[in-house]
Amino acid sequence: MQLSAVDSNLLVMLHPLLQTRSVNKAAQQLGLSPSATSHALARLRDLLGDELLVRAGRGLVLTPRGAALAPLVAQAVRSLQQLILPAEDFRPHELQRTFHLLYSDSLDWVLLPALDATLQKEAPSVDVHTHNAADDLTTRLREGSIDLAFVVNATLPPDMHTRSFMHDRFVSIVRVGHPCLQRPMTLKRFAALQHIMVAPRGTAGGVVDVMLRKQGLERRVARTFTSFLPAPFLVTQSDYVLTLPQSVARIAATLLKFEVLDMPVAPPGYEVRLAWHEHMHQDPAHQWFRDVVALQGAALQAVAKTALQSTLVTHRS
Repeated sequence: MQLSAVDSNLLVMLHPLLQTRSVNKAAQQLGLSPSATSHALARLRDLLGDELLVRAGRGLVLTPRGAALAPLVAQAVRSLQQLILPAEDFRPHELQRTFHLLYSDSLDWVLLPALDATLQKEAPSVDVHTHNAADDLTTRLREGSIDLAFVVNATLPPDMHTRSFMHDRFVSIVRVGHPCLQRPMTLKRFAALQHIMVAPRGTAGGVVDVMLRKQGLERRVARTFTSFLPAPFLVTQSDYVLTLPQSVARIAATLLKFEVLDMPVAPPGYEVRLAWHEHMHQDPAHQWFRDVVALQGAALQAVAKTALQSTLVTHRS
């Protein structure tokens, strides 16, 4: 097949069909009637020799060929737009766009308030939708349903880009006046406490358990939560101990009174990185947005070393 014989308009029509998986929604985006969009889908099926979208209950799902084409078509359409549209200076204040972030809920506490303040000032028409961390991170970045993901210790394929967001470490907290504070804390005494664990996927076990096993110890995880929000509140009303990121503890300490355990050995620190797909790498709006997010991480890093301890000293006095 000669490329010159292919109607490039079909490529433009294919993009919303693959992204929305709906003839009606694609028609709305294209400004066409559903029947015209359906006719275009039929032509695409004939051209590519694949059904691309097939009926599944009341909706449509992508065939394997359709799923493989989705990120390629998205990149091709963006390249076509850059080719034919006049170059203009990027103005964040005029940007109207929704960015989708993928991360664990610990960053809700840490990132969103500062990020929101910046966006309200610099780009008031930008919307941000957050999604919980998922196993299909790479697929979602490639297909464009996620713009930016926060990853820890992730091995990503070559078509992904990353940059540092912040370094963090774990701390363990208990209520003020907890009996364990009456004696120096050892790993054996720490393991014997009743633990709360935040397990987003619902399964217990994590860096604390790895640390304890290296010393021949095990702990009892008495309570698990899928979110960081309720865990510190339960700590302040019980004799449980909770291990959580220092950045989250710092925010929680502005609301609650608790103590940070002085541990002889602590779980290792970790780096949170931003990840995005190659097809977004040169997009001016995406470049601006990830710079804004990265600046929030740098600001959080700057206060992380001292803010938690100074807050807790205030609570103890």
